[in-house]
Amino acid sequence: MKYLIPTALTTAVLATSAMAGNVRVAHLSPDAPAVDVLVNGAVAFANLSFNEFTDYADLAAGDYQIQVVPAGASKPVVIDTMLSVPANGDFTAAALNPLAEIGLGLFEDDNQRKPFNTRVRFVHASPGTPAVDIALADGGPVLFPNVSFGESGGYIQVPEGSYDLEARVAGTDIVALSLPGTALSGGTSVTVWASGLLKGSPALGVAVSLDVAPISKVRVLHASPDAPGVDVKVNDATAIVGLNFLENTDYVDLATGDTNIQVVPSGLEGPVVIDATLPLVAADYTVVAIGDLANIAPLPLLDDNTLSENARIRFVHASPDAPNVDIALANGGSVLFADVAFGTSGGYIEVPGGVYDLEARVAGTNTVALSIPGVNVTGNRVFTVVATGFLNINPSLGALPLLDAEACSTDVNGDGLTGVDDLLAVLNSWQTDDPWGDINGSGTVEVMDLMNLIQSYGVCSSQ
Repeated sequence: MKYLIPTALTTAVLATSAMAGNVRVAHLSPDAPAVDVLVNGAVAFANLSFNEFTDYADLAAGDYQIQVVPAGASKPVVIDTMLSVPANGDFTAAALNPLAEIGLGLFEDDNQRKPFNTRVRFVHASPGTPAVDIALADGGPVLFPNVSFGESGGYIQVPEGSYDLEARVAGTDIVALSLPGTALSGGTSVTVWASGLLKGSPALGVAVSLDVAPISKVRVLHASPDAPGVDVKVNDATAIVGLNFLENTDYVDLATGDTNIQVVPSGLEGPVVIDATLPLVAADYTVVAIGDLANIAPLPLLDDNTLSENARIRFVHASPDAPNVDIALANGGSVLFADVAFGTSGGYIEVPGGVYDLEARVAGTNTVALSIPGVNVTGNRVFTVVATGFLNINPSLGALPLLDAEACSTDVNGDGLTGVDDLLAVLNSWQTDDPWGDINGSGTVEVMDLMNLIQSYGVCSSQ
């Protein structure tokens, strides 16, 4: 989606709020000089040149005065306008058109990461250039058809690799621009901006913005039943302190590539009970410490945190002395995850939101090893349920549910929105411990949860 504002360049500034957009600026006005951008009278971005992009910055929802001046100068003010920033989401404010007709296009960025794939968007930002088709070179298929100036062709997903592309005059075989060797890395999202002038200088070309960087997101779960609290080192630097059995961290960003993970007793330098090098790609991971202390080992899991209108659930077997299990609906119900062995995952399934009574049975039998009542899940969320503890000794066999991803915390009923139904759900669960009505995590659904929901009413973002 694109919001068009009649004149301007860019935006961004300071304050973070529950109602904030993630905004960056693009300078795509071909004959405009390098500029400074002022927001409400203060310089927010300095010395931004043609075909350059800023990083994203938090900008509270609302109206802002945007002024643009030549870099390093206080005048002339070449742009002076008001910009309305929507609440939540990622946005690119792009300066379009030649300087005499400069205008601001505000594009909504759907920034997602797909392991081993690249999400690509094309935006036509070359004034005077007709509508184009973006296609694979040498007469290949069209990827983005009939994209006009100031418009986005939307997103596609392609496997990582190098692509020879071309921009054709829409509906013809006339090649306006060749784009050989376009390298696309997995786990990223990029926008290809056609910029410059078809006839004139700077010449027609492309600027590529990296919208989602190729990073790994990693969390750690301590599921070794008899191991003490531990510290975790990443590439020899202490990253996690005092992680106890059944505790997990949030996701943290790590660089891709070979990453050394060491685990030691909390507060000590040794012994090193886990020393493993993990080849991380641009994806989400859960690294689980499994096994008893004598056989402790890392279990790296590749997390698929894609949201759906249904709940997405994965089961992981991390109980060292428990046999293979089937995870099924209680009281003889159907099997959801079949024959899951220790140290493995049963993969993902989708189920409608609701409260489910489950049981772990010895695989292939009706023998119930563990009852798992009241598993509360919703759509637009991803969950992992981990079997933990010992079957025969303490700490005893149990199930640990983890929330992996969600559309937003204020989406109480799991429809991907924040609206009337969520408000009613909060009121209906008032003064209970309902996990979705308890938006702020205090343990009870109360006034602050209602206030958080009202602040985010009408929007939903996982930021």
